[in-house]
Amino acid sequence: MLLKIREVSSKQLTLEMIERRLPKSHPKSTYYQEMLNRTRAGYAGEQRVDQEWQEIYLEQCHYLLHDVQLKAEGGAIHQMDTLYMSRNFVLIVEIKNIVGRVEYMEDNHQFIRITSDGKVDGFRSPFDQVKRHARFMRQIFQKAGYHIPIVYMIVSANPKMIMSASLSAQPIIHVSGLAEKVEQLFLRHSEICLSEKDLKHIADHILKKHEPKQWLPDIDWGELRKGALCSQCEFQYALQYSFGKWRCSNCQRTDNESMLVALKDYQLMMGNNISNAQFRTFFDIDSERVAYYLLKKLKFKVSGGKKNRNYVIPAKLID
Repeated sequence: MLLKIREVSSKQLTLEMIERRLPKSHPKSTYYQEMLNRTRAGYAGEQRVDQEWQEIYLEQCHYLLHDVQLKAEGGAIHQMDTLYMSRNFVLIVEIKNIVGRVEYMEDNHQFIRITSDGKVDGFRSPFDQVKRHARFMRQIFQKAGYHIPIVYMIVSANPKMIMSASLSAQPIIHVSGLAEKVEQLFLRHSEICLSEKDLKHIADHILKKHEPKQWLPDIDWGELRKGALCSQCEFQYALQYSFGKWRCSNCQRTDNESMLVALKDYQLMMGNNISNAQFRTFFDIDSERVAYYLLKKLKFKVSGGKKNRNYVIPAKLID
């Protein structure tokens, strides 16, 4: 049973907002664009693995949770790409979308990626990361009074990742082998450790503990463009509100949906609450009455009194 779907991360949403609003001339524009490209590639890889899960026939009672973020008592964050929970074992999956030949230096706890053009990159071993999550999950189950094998694996979502012989003894596979690997795990862990009731209880407990962390970039929000931006003009020009319509100051196209996109961007920058004055400043509107009309039309929840009124931007403003 799929208990938690995967959603676009706050990091990707924030980077996409920065892509729209940070001037191309800004010294960090390329840096954030490259970060966005990597984040999008990672999400595409995760979706590829999620699709594989959908095609696997799993007759055993199980719960599948994608992108689980849990906080330890000391404050450390454990972000797990996929958590597969059965009555026989719990599987933690770390997903990688890597292109090139990968060497593993086990003694140094490092991955080395060699691309087709000979470029060499070193990065942290994902085995250390997933082992850390496994230790944390064991603590959760033990505190709840449950004893069950906690296993883990790295899944490569990209067929262009070439695994060297240094990885042959490690728990890492290409996504195409996921179904077979799950079958092998059930053969290896044939003993049933949890009742269906206990499995559901601990799965619900973990889901309640899920605490997504808002990603914050190292940037001054004041450096970003304000207002509703014209997608047809590649977000380089703002739309002005006049006579009931939002119109681009450059191409003259009207687009009332751009205001909703802009409000989601504001939410990522400033939070869920927006006042009439903040609305006017962000959208370059002079009239307090016009701003009140637009906010009232959105039917947002209201907090505070008349003088300190705030409008609450909902999480699902745009489908």
